[in-house]
Order: sequence, then structure tokens, then C-alpha cells
Amino acid sequence: MASARRCAGVIFVLVAIGASAQAQPAQSGATIRGVVVDRADGTPIADVSVQVQDSKQSVETDAEGRFELTGVAPGQVTLHISLVGFILVKRTVDLTDGGTIDLTVVLSEGTGTYSETVTVGGERFREQEKSVPAQMTLGSADIQNLRNLLTNDPMRAIQVLPGVTTNDDFSSEFAVRGSPFSRMNFTIDGVPASFLLHTVQHIEGGGSIAMLNGDILDGITLLNGSYPQRYGNRLGAELDFQMREGSRERAQLRFGVSGTDASVVAEGPIGGTKSGSWLFSARKSYLELLLKQIDDENDFGFGFTDVQSKMVFDLSPRHRFDVGFVAGRSRLDQETTPDEINEVQDGRNSAALLEAGWRFSASRSFLVTQRLAFAANQFSNTNPAGVDLARGDGQDATWRADLVAGPYKSVNFEAGAQVLWQQRASTESVFDRSRVEPTIEQSYDASATIASAYGQIRWSPWPRLTLTPGARVDRSSYWGTTGSPWVLIESRLSSSLRLRAGAGIYRQFPGFEESFGFRAGAGLVPERAVHVDVGLEQMVGSSTRFQVTLYNRDEKDVLRLPNSELRVVNGRLVPPSGTSEWTNALDGYARGVELLVQRRSTTGVSGWLSYSLGFNRYHDTTTGESFDGDYDHRHTFNAYALYRFSSKFSLAGKLRAATNVPAVGYWEERGVAYFVSTTRNELRLPPYVRLDLRANRTFNRPSNRITLFVEVMNVFNRENVRFTPPGVNGRTGQAFGLFESMIPFVPSAGVLVEF
Repeated sequence: MASARRCAGVIFVLVAIGASAQAQPAQSGATIRGVVVDRADGTPIADVSVQVQDSKQSVETDAEGRFELTGVAPGQVTLHISLVGFILVKRTVDLTDGGTIDLTVVLSEGTGTYSETVTVGGERFREQEKSVPAQMTLGSADIQNLRNLLTNDPMRAIQVLPGVTTNDDFSSEFAVRGSPFSRMNFTIDGVPASFLLHTVQHIEGGGSIAMLNGDILDGITLLNGSYPQRYGNRLGAELDFQMREGSRERAQLRFGVSGTDASVVAEGPIGGTKSGSWLFSARKSYLELLLKQIDDENDFGFGFTDVQSKMVFDLSPRHRFDVGFVAGRSRLDQETTPDEINEVQDGRNSAALLEAGWRFSASRSFLVTQRLAFAANQFSNTNPAGVDLARGDGQDATWRADLVAGPYKSVNFEAGAQVLWQQRASTESVFDRSRVEPTIEQSYDASATIASAYGQIRWSPWPRLTLTPGARVDRSSYWGTTGSPWVLIESRLSSSLRLRAGAGIYRQFPGFEESFGFRAGAGLVPERAVHVDVGLEQMVGSSTRFQVTLYNRDEKDVLRLPNSELRVVNGRLVPPSGTSEWTNALDGYARGVELLVQRRSTTGVSGWLSYSLGFNRYHDTTTGESFDGDYDHRHTFNAYALYRFSSKFSLAGKLRAATNVPAVGYWEERGVAYFVSTTRNELRLPPYVRLDLRANRTFNRPSNRITLFVEVMNVFNRENVRFTPPGVNGRTGQAFGLFESMIPFVPSAGVLVEF
């Protein structure tokens, strides 16, 4: 009987539970599910936070980028999709009770534009130019992590790329394969831009910062050598900045504050049909306050302000119009005494670039673009008495047209023409205590016009082989006519192995100072360089690549100002000449090898390791001297790594180490002292080593996202130095103050607010 009663009790409980279950209403609410992908190549992204606004409902995507939210209250709901290092995405959806909605959410890295489109199956490693043996493109996220909070300078991001060397923490400028910044092509959206640096001109040992906010850049591409010469008139590498478009989906606003500046970026669609977009950015620095903290005895301040904007509008499906504007100004305010009559107390520099473009897409295989641009620059340096030590201005006016046609699948034709008018004026003065009036050391006011045309054919006779021959012609109103042919070859040895090679002749016209200044040379000819590159790239999976590049650059007729440096001749100190003229004196070479291992992924570690071995030597055909180039680095190691611990926290680091460059001039070391010598560039700076770390932490809020940045520069507090013009004992030839310490261990922090 007891067993029967227990059995009856169990049955009663089960029946009661079943009745209770039948009495409960069906679960209410809606379901949101979907997948989050990378805009760059369409790959799914794991560990992305998906949260319902004004609710605690949230979930993270799985390894396949998928997510699902259940029991969401019906009605209009806004989702916040957030991953550190990517833009904040807000998606508004309408839900019905018990309904299900499927979404595909596209994330753009860094501060990229919000979009609902994606290029599925795109390249993991971005390439701006096909078949170029050595190139690298930095995306928006890498620019943010590499530019440094201290300077907020996207140019600093380039300094960690393979083949790039720099030995000056205070300058944006750098060298590629021993070729200085003055021999590189510098363009913004395909327009030559030679003025866009915050700097103080005509000061040795100064510094510089790019006149561009990294938050408005979509990418930066560096072409080390053997590239198509669309812009020409340079011996060395090409550097192109791509300003992104504003968002066509919704209005966005970002405020950023760091230890050195504050910035704002606003963007949004144009019109109800969203057929265009606008983008605006502004920065204001307070760098001078930080300089005071680094050095208590610092007696100078440097500050800058700049703005950038871009508007894009689709006039029709075939016609697009865009306008871009960049402007900025900087000032050096330095404490000097009345007797320091040749020291700059107030140095000012300003520049602006306005450009407009029209693109006509006649068909999917025929595209024409035209661009007009005008750039201007003004600068002045005054001494404690308010008298000019240097003053000048410059203007560039550019028209260019480009055509791309692909009549057949295996053939692509490209051609273009450009007319560039340039004007430069500069006056430099120096005071002699024996005279009341200053002595003018340099003065010119001149203009020149360069008309250019280029063409190239990209031909694939077989699926695994591509040939790209091309040529360029430049006609200068002052320097004559030059021709520059090139050829690029790419062979797919297997599905994962590519061989690329390139060769070409590159030329550069003499500058205005060399051609029109007080020491202008007679009969100057354009400088010439012959590039030859061979590169091999091996892909491992879809996220890792190994690359090795061999390069050789032979240079001829490189300009030099003879006898312009203090030196020892026959045991006697010989001061610099004040009357020598510029001449095509140098023949030389740069050759070496670049090794690269790179991984790009939304999970785990992303970044690269690179090692460069290079030799840069010159021979002076007029004096018989042979010496290392001013930017010769034998061994250079550059590394960058980014690791995301979660959707809210990431850590990035960059390491630069090099055997360093020569102390430019005639110097030698004897024991612990330095002296003027007979051999140029014999003395080298001590090895340069610097490690920087950066942590990024996001905080998701109901209406915005806050990202906190914490950065430490020169983690090991290594005393890196740069060369500065020294004082010299005229009797003994001993030099004092040859090296200057640079940035020590410096922590900094910043914050970004996104709406």
C-alpha cells in the first residue's frame, strides 16, 4: 500500500507540473540573430559585443562571427555593435512580438566609415599597386596604434614599415632605403602635396608633424621602389595618403583628447537619398605644455592648429564630384636674449591645399578622372629684435587627368597627363656683430611649369603571368625634357607563391634653391636613379605572409654643394665656403635586402616583423671622395604587434632598432672626445632602440562609446640621441655638443568619445 501511495504521489506531481506548463503563456519577445564581418575582406569576426541600447541584454559573437539575442522587447530597437579597434556601429531595427530578424553587420577598422556593404573575398593584405615588389598599406586601425599619442602624427606610423629608417624622435620625416624625404613622392588622394607639414623652416635640428589628423585617413601606402610613375619627378619612394569619405549611413561625431592635442571629427550623409557625404576634422595642440614637463629647463614652445574636410556627391550613377581641403598653421615661440641676434624667437609656418575632382564612369571598364588643386605656403622667422632671419612663400597649381580602360579581361590600359605650376620665394639673412644691417645669404623668387604625361599597359598573356610596361615624359620650362620608362612583372608560381620584379628609370629636377638661389649651379641636369627590385611572397593560410625583397638603386648626377662643411685639409681647419655653387657631383648606389613576416587577423596577434640590411654609398666625381650616404642604415629591425584580449581591451607595441646613421659631416672620435676630421660621414651615431606600448580600453554607454588610451614611449628609458651642429674649438678642432638626447620614458593618456 505504501508503494502504491508513493506512485500515486509522483503521478499527481507530474500531472500538476504539466497543467502548470499548459497554463503558462508562450514566451514573449523577438529574436535577433546575425553575423558580424570585416568590411575589408568579408571574414567573420569573433568576440564582438552586441548589446541592446538601454538594456542589459548583450552577447558576443562566436568563432564564426554569429550571434543571437532572444526575448527582446518588441518595437524599435537600437543595437550597439562594438569591438576595440573598430568603429562603433549602431543598427536600428523594428521587432514584432515572437518575430525573428536576421542581420549582417559590417565593421570597419579604426575610424573607418560606417557602411552596410562589404567586399566579400577581398584581399587580406591591401595592395594599392599590382605587381609592385615592395609595398605596404596601413589601414585605419594600424594608423591609430602606431601614430603615438604624444604627437598624434600619422607620419610616425610609416616609420615602423619595412625598409624605413629614422633617427629623430622630433621629426616626422624618414628615409627609405637610404633615400631622404626630399626625394620621395608625397601625395594626398592622388594630388602632389609638398607643403603639408607643421614645422619651422630653415632651422637645423628642428622638428615636424604631419598636417593631417589620422582619424580621417582610410589608409597610407608606401611604395619602396620600382613603382608606376604616375606623379614622377622623384628619385625615391612614393607615399600616398588616402582621405576617407564621410559616412553615408548616419551622422557620426567623435571627440578625442590626448596629452598634446584635442580633436573633433564629424561626418554624415548629404540629402535624404544619401547620394553624398561630408567629413570635417579639426585639431588644436598644446604640445608646448608637454615640452615643459619633459625638460624643466625648456625655453621654447611649439603649437599647431589644422583642419581637414572632404565632400563627395554622386551627381548621377556615372558622375561623382568631390572636394577636399587641408589647412594648418604652426608657431615656435622661443625665449632668447637680446644679444642672440641670429636665434629665432618667433617662427611661423602656414599651409593650405584645396582640391576638387570629377570622376566619370562610362562603363565598368572605362573610367576618367580629372582633378584641380591649389596649394600655398608662407613662413617667417624673426629674432629677438623682431627682424626677419628668414621669410618666404610658395604656391602650386595642378591640373591632372587620368584614364583607365579595360577593353579585355587580360588587358588594362592606363594613361594620364598633368600640368604643375610652381612658385617659390625665400630670403635668409644673418647678422654680423660688426655690422648694423643683416647680410642676405640667400634670396630668390622664381616660378616654373612642368607638363607631364604617362601611360602603362597591364597585360596577362597567361593566367599566372602579368606584364606591366610603362613610360613617363616630363617637360620643364627651365630644366628640359626627360623620359622615364619602367616595367613590372608578376608570376604566380603556385596558389600561394608569387614572384614580383620591377625595374625603371626615375628622375628628379633640381630644386629652386639649387637653380635660382645665390649659389645656383650652371648647367645643372636632372638627377637620375635606376631601380631594380625582385620580391618573393609566400602565403601561409589566409592570414600570414612571408616576403623577401632584393633591391638595387644606382644614382647618377646627384646634387651636392661643394666645400659647404667644416673639415680638415692638410692638417688645417678649413671653414665652409660661402661662394661654392651647386653641382651634379655624386654618383652612388643603395642596395640590400628586406625581410618581412606579417599576420593580419581579427583574432589573436596581428602585426609584422621586418629586418633590412642596406648599403648606401656615394662617390664625388669632382673631389674624388667616397663616403656613406647621410641616411645609410646597415641593420634595421622594425616590429609591430596588436593583440585583442576581448571586445573591450587590446594591447599594441612597436619596436624600432637600428645601427643608426652617420653624424653628417667631417667628424671623428678620439678616445672620449670628438674632433673635425678629413673623412666625411666616418663617425656614426650610437645604435637606436625604442619600444613603445599602448593599451586601448572601451566602455560602452547607452548613447556613446568611450575609448581610453594609455601609452608609454621609450619603455626602457633608453637614451637615444640625434646629431646636432656642434661648437668647435678653432685652435684644436675639438667638437662639443655633437649629440642631443631625444624622448625619454614618457607615459601619456588619451580618450575618444564616439556618438
